[in-house]
Amino acid sequence: MTSRHPLSSFVPRQPAEWMPARVVLLCEPDVETLFSILHTSAANFLRPFSLAKARDEHRAYRHLLETHGAHVIDLRALLAQADRAALIAWARQATALDFDPALRAEERAEVQAQLEAGLQVLDADSLVGVLMLRPTLHVTHSADALDPTTRYSTRFSLAPLSPYYVRDTLMTTSAGVVITRLKLASRSAENELAAYALEVLGIQPIYRVQPPGTLEGGDFIPCGDFVFQGQGLLTNEEGVQQCLEHGVYGHVEVAVVETPAQGMDEMHLDTYFAMLDRDLAICLDDRLAGDAEPAVRVYLPQGTRTVTYTLARTVLFSRYLAEKGIQVIPISKAEQALFAANVLTIGPRKVIAAKQAGAAFFQRLRGFGVDVYPVDFEALSGGYGGPHCASQVLLR
Repeated sequence: MTSRHPLSSFVPRQPAEWMPARVVLLCEPDVETLFSILHTSAANFLRPFSLAKARDEHRAYRHLLETHGAHVIDLRALLAQADRAALIAWARQATALDFDPALRAEERAEVQAQLEAGLQVLDADSLVGVLMLRPTLHVTHSADALDPTTRYSTRFSLAPLSPYYVRDTLMTTSAGVVITRLKLASRSAENELAAYALEVLGIQPIYRVQPPGTLEGGDFIPCGDFVFQGQGLLTNEEGVQQCLEHGVYGHVEVAVVETPAQGMDEMHLDTYFAMLDRDLAICLDDRLAGDAEPAVRVYLPQGTRTVTYTLARTVLFSRYLAEKGIQVIPISKAEQALFAANVLTIGPRKVIAAKQAGAAFFQRLRGFGVDVYPVDFEALSGGYGGPHCASQVLLR
C-alpha cells in the first residue's frame, strides 16, 4: 500500500478545457533530461537546450499556475511520498542485472543481494532517481581484484526517461483518469510513473489502454457535452476504440479527429488546435480547408448506466466546428512551429502561452477578449512541446 497524499480526497474530473484548472500535475526536468539533451534524435527532442534554464522556466510556469489558483503537484515529489516498501519495489522493477556467463549462480546471488541492500538504504528522492534513470548493471569478474570490495567489474548503462511532458501519459475526462499507452518505446515506462502517481494519490484509473492500442493525452480535448479525440501519428484507431468500448469519456458525444498529416510537428491534436472557450478556438489554418483538413467521425452515446457508442456520421473538421458554434482564430504554420496552438487554457478565455509564439499572435487573441499570460518556454520547448504538453490537469 502507498501512503495517501493530502489531495487524495479529490475526484479527478475534466468536463471542459476552458473550465478553471484546479489541480495540475507537472514534472520539473532534472538530471534524467540531461541524457536526452546529449542525444536529441534518440529522445524525440527538437534541439539541445540548457537544463538550468529549463528548470527556471518550469518553476516560473508553476508559479504562474499557482498564481491563478491551481494546486500544482510535481510528479517527482509525489512519487517520493509513496509508501517506502512500494517505492523500493518500483525501483527494483526499474533496475536490471546483466551477468557475464562466467559468473556462477552463487556469485549472481551475491550481486543481487548487494543491489537489494543498496535499494533498502536509499532515501526516497534517490529511489525516485532510480525510477527516472532505469539503470542496468553489467557485471563481470574484475581482472584487478584485490579483495572482496574489488571482486567485480560493473558497467552501468541507463535508459533514462524525460517525463516533463506529463500530458501524454494520462487522459482526464469527465468520468475520471485513463492511463494511456505511449507509442514510442523510449517513452513507454512513463506510463508506469503515471500509474504510480495515481496510486500515491489514491486515484483508481477508470481504464488503461492495452496493446496494440496506443493513445496519448495530447490528442484529447474535452468540451462539455462533447469531446475531441485525435487519431493520427501517435494515437491509433485501436486505442480510440478501446476508450469508446469502455465508456471512458462519460455520456458525451465523441468527435474523433482523423489527422491526415503524419509528421511529428503535428503529432497530437493539441499541436495545431486548442479550445479557449466554449465558442472560441485556435487552429492551424491549413487544417480548416483543403487536403490537410481532418475528417471527423462522430460517435453518439447510447444507454445510461452502461455507455455504448454508435458511429453516426463523418464530416469535415471545419463543418463540425461550425455546427458546434465555435469561432476559429487561424494561426500560420510559422506560429504553430513556435507552439502557438499549445496553450493551456486555465479559465474561459484565459490562457498560458509560450512567449515565443509572439506579440502579434497574442494581440490577435486579445482582440477576441482572451487574457494571455505569456511564459518563457525557449528551453523547455526544445523537448518538442509547450505549456499544454507540459501539464496534466486532473481537476477542473
